[in-house]
Formats: sequence, C-alpha cells, structure tokens
Amino acid sequence: MADFDGVTSLLILAATLVGILWRPRGISEAWIAAAGGVAMVLVGPLPLKDLPPLLRSTADVLLFLAGMMLLTVLVERAGVFDVLAEGCARLARGSGIALFCLVFLLGAVVTALLSLDVTVVVLTPIVYAVTMRRRIDALPFMFACTFVANTASLILPVSNLTNLLLYQQFDLSFLDFARTMWLPNLVAVCVNLLVFLLIFRKQIPRRFSTEAHEELPTLDWWFWVAALVLILTLVGLLWSGIVHLPLALAALGGAVVLLSIGYAANRISVKDGLREVSWPVLVFVIGMLVLIRGFEVGWLRDRVFEMPHSLGGAIIAAAGATAIGSNIVNNVPMALLSVPVIERSSGEHQTALTYAVLLGTNIGPILTTYGSLATMLWLSLVRKRGMDVTTGQYLRVGVLSMPPILISSAIALWFQLR
Repeated sequence: MADFDGVTSLLILAATLVGILWRPRGISEAWIAAAGGVAMVLVGPLPLKDLPPLLRSTADVLLFLAGMMLLTVLVERAGVFDVLAEGCARLARGSGIALFCLVFLLGAVVTALLSLDVTVVVLTPIVYAVTMRRRIDALPFMFACTFVANTASLILPVSNLTNLLLYQQFDLSFLDFARTMWLPNLVAVCVNLLVFLLIFRKQIPRRFSTEAHEELPTLDWWFWVAALVLILTLVGLLWSGIVHLPLALAALGGAVVLLSIGYAANRISVKDGLREVSWPVLVFVIGMLVLIRGFEVGWLRDRVFEMPHSLGGAIIAAAGATAIGSNIVNNVPMALLSVPVIERSSGEHQTALTYAVLLGTNIGPILTTYGSLATMLWLSLVRKRGMDVTTGQYLRVGVLSMPPILISSAIALWFQLR
C-alpha cells in the first residue's frame, strides 16, 4: 500500500508540474495546482482530515499576501511608485548610467520591502513610462526590473513568496533571517548591476534629455495619505517580525485602513479594490501546499537524504540543485519540494540548506523566462507594450548573468554562516 501511495503521489505531482509549465488551452497555473491538490486528496495518499491543520499553519502567509496585494494596488493608484520613478530620473541629472543605477536601487528597495511581484507588476510599466517620456531605449531598464526583482529578494521574509514559505515552515527568526541574508542579497544585487552594465553598455545612453515629453503625475492629498499608510505598514511589518507577531496583521491593517479612506473619499470602491487583487495567486499557493504535503506523505515519508558534510558543499549542492530545478518546475514548487528534503536530510547543516535553497529558488529562476511567476508576468507586460523580447534574447542575458550572481551570493552565504 505504501508503494502504491508513493507511485500515485509521484504521478499526481509530475502531472501537475507538467500542466503548470504547459498550461493547455491557456488554463491558469492556479487552477492546475488546485486540481493537483484535489487529486492528491481524492485519489492520493493525503487524508482529508489533514487539510484544516495544513491551511491553519499557512493562514498567515495567505492573509499577508492578500493584504499586501490590496495595499499595493491602492498605493499604485495614488501615484506613489510613479513619483518615486520620476524622482530617480530627475536625480540622475541627465546621466544614463546614473539613471540605470537608480532604477536598480529603486527596484531593490521595493523588492526588499514589498516583494518581487510588486517590482515586476507595478514598477515595470512605470519605469517604461519614465524612459518613454525621455525617449530612452527602454530595453535595459526593463531587464533591470525583472532581474533585480529576483536577485534583491533574499534579504527579508516578505521579499519573496519562497522566503515567506520557508520562513513559515521552519519557524525562522525574522532578525536572524535578515542578519544572515543581507550580505548575499547585497552581493547578488551588486554583481547583477555590474554584469548588466557590461551587457547593456552600448544601449544605456551616456546622456539623456532631462525634460519629460509627457505630462508628469501631480501630487494631491490622496498621494500623501497613501505614502504615509505605506510607510506605517512597512514599520508595522518590521516590528511584527521582530516581536514574532503574525505579519498578516500589519499587511491587512494597512490595506483595510487605506481602502476605507479611499472609499470614504470616493477614490476607489471596495469592489474595484478587491477586483485588482490577484486571487489566483492564493489558489496557486494553497494547491501547491496540498500537493507537496501529499507527495511528502506518500513518497518521501521514509526517505533520508545524504547531504555533503562540509558547509560549503551543502550550500553549493542545495543552491545548485534548486536553481536547476526552478528552471524545470518553477521556483515556488521547487521551494516547497525542498521543505521535506531539508527536514529529512542528514548532517548538521539544515539551517544552511534552508538559506541555500532560497539562493537557488530566488536567483536561479533568472536563467529562463518560466523560472518564476514574476518573470512570466514581466514578459507579458513588456510584450503588451510592443517590446519583442524573444525567449532566446532573454536566455542569452540569463546565461551571462545567473552563474556569477549565484556563485558570488553562495560564497557570501558561506562567509556569513562559517
């Protein structure tokens, strides 16, 4: 019976992952993941009674995601991100390299504090508009948005869904997480920037006109209220992490406060605000959690994984394997698949393995257009704006960038943990 459960769970997992990559008839990844989770309960080894405790254990992650998505929509509509991007253009004072570096810095800060999805979904179209207003080649800046979203997402649990999932699963300390990952994050961003300055050296203009050729956004009271609520929410998130309170409280609190103010002032309706939230993302996460838990119960139950005994070897093995895996099955499934493997690994470096897995699942996906959902969203955004970024063109940039970024950040992680 155990062998039957193992084979069944393996087949369901494989079929779901193939479906997520293939997306027959354009079906969303969320519904494919949900179907896999349902199959794992109906015909797989996961008993129905295991679902309530599983959902309770991940409720903070799901509510945090919902709150941050709603807050981001409201802050974007108030023009906060647009003003930040325009501020970068003015601060650059006509220097193309300075503007590129400032966009990179802005993307890194937004990613660290709000998550890589915000950088991709919100900042990409805004940075595109900033370059078009000044008649600059947008391509290097568009690549900067998606790459920095991935490479700058190591520093805090809130910076990436993969971070949040492993942070929750292994009950990591918020401060320990930041103390461990600040250096790998800094190294990854700096190496990424240097590599891009080389790759795009002929496309980044030395000088550009500081005059915008379109009307710039105007500031009003709604902008300042949204900016204040965003700042207070970020402070609340950091405080919640430090004192071990649920992160969802700050995220939902900020979103509800800003939505209430916007509704009272006729700036946005509750219906419109909720419609803008990417609810399928939550369905995708729930489906994958159920799927991986069923795979753990059915196939991984009695297995122990031998890992290298040296710290450096463990980091290289975990980061390398998950980087490759992220470009095969996508980084969120890869991160979830890594959880039971880490729990069942032999040796003394399980904490190091956890952080190394995040290197692989955050940096590794920049190799291909389908390695992370954020990159897939970015590709659709730039193509909608008439930019023909081919898979081959992206792959060339990924091949040149990913290895040095991953290797250098792995060395930085080893330095932090040695």
